[in-house]
Amino acid sequence: MSRDKLKLLTLISYKFLPALTGGEIAHLHFHNHIADYIDNYVIGSSKNNESNCILKFKLIAKFKNKILTYLQIPYLYAIISTIKKERIDVLMCSHPYLGLSSYCAAKWCGIKLISYSHNIESERFRTLGKWWSPILFHYEKWVLSVSEITFFVTEEDRRWAIKNYNLDVAKTKVSPFGINIDHKPHKDLQYRKKLQTKYGLQEDSKILYFIGTFPYEPNNQAVNFIIDEINPRLKKTDLKYKILVIGKNLDVETQKKIQVEDSIEYLGFIDDIREILDSADIMLNPMLLGGGIKTKAVEALGHNIKVVSTSNGAFGLDPTVCRGMLFISADNDWEEFVSNILLASKTQSEISPKFYEHYYWGAVTKRVVDDIQTLL
Repeated sequence: MSRDKLKLLTLISYKFLPALTGGEIAHLHFHNHIADYIDNYVIGSSKNNESNCILKFKLIAKFKNKILTYLQIPYLYAIISTIKKERIDVLMCSHPYLGLSSYCAAKWCGIKLISYSHNIESERFRTLGKWWSPILFHYEKWVLSVSEITFFVTEEDRRWAIKNYNLDVAKTKVSPFGINIDHKPHKDLQYRKKLQTKYGLQEDSKILYFIGTFPYEPNNQAVNFIIDEINPRLKKTDLKYKILVIGKNLDVETQKKIQVEDSIEYLGFIDDIREILDSADIMLNPMLLGGGIKTKAVEALGHNIKVVSTSNGAFGLDPTVCRGMLFISADNDWEEFVSNILLASKTQSEISPKFYEHYYWGAVTKRVVDDIQTLL
């Protein structure tokens, strides 16, 4: 790594490799792409498995014990030592949980501290009913207030934090979770034909899908909305369709509900997601819980797949660059949701090039680097 480049060190307390969930994939792509512009280091968990991962950043395994990690002080010396050894210019706190050690290390070493807010964590846990969310509210507010810049993944999160955490507007930026392609991809029709044959679908049948990590309550709830609210209403229409549910470890009771439905199929985990991305017409996103941008919706749009979503599920998506491809209904309005499925199935539109200018990881990270260099 060359000394004439800016040097960034990021703290990520939990295991994110191999990258399987939306947040883990976001970490991997963000740090790989930002390494095209700056020298990039990550202090991460010793449980990360780098096998079969291409890393363009330097991963330093330091965090070993979850309890000690969140107590923070036991790892403060290791963070400070890394900053001095690698001559780091900027320290990034990814999630607020390591805010105290980040603040102390940055102050001790005389470097800038910035934060990357993947969610408003206190609000996310409040919606999940966690009693300790008010405590996290005050801690998260402090962490973001002492940061020179906080990057939020959505404009909605940024506005919420400005209002509720009293942040300086000039110290807030939006940096969305992105996609790893910079243009509309060519689709291999053999995958669609394969699925049509497998499920006995007619040429004009629509392939709908939901993908998620299980067990995770917002995703579990969304699948049950598909089974209990959306599918019964779709059956009453003239639409020919098949709904595919993707993701490992879906609970047994939900699987049993799917097994009696001819129009829904549970696929579990699939190795090659391209089979779905090259075949599907519509991604279903009936989310009511959870915060932040839904990476699966960004991925679908980037692969030129229409997204039918609740308002919660569309949180953070920029409608100006998703025009004609994103169909939003009010939360819990399943009649409107199904109407949007029918509308999307008839709409002849494709994703705009502007979408990639906004959501391609290379463009996202270049904007982050520009903001950091302006700070320095």
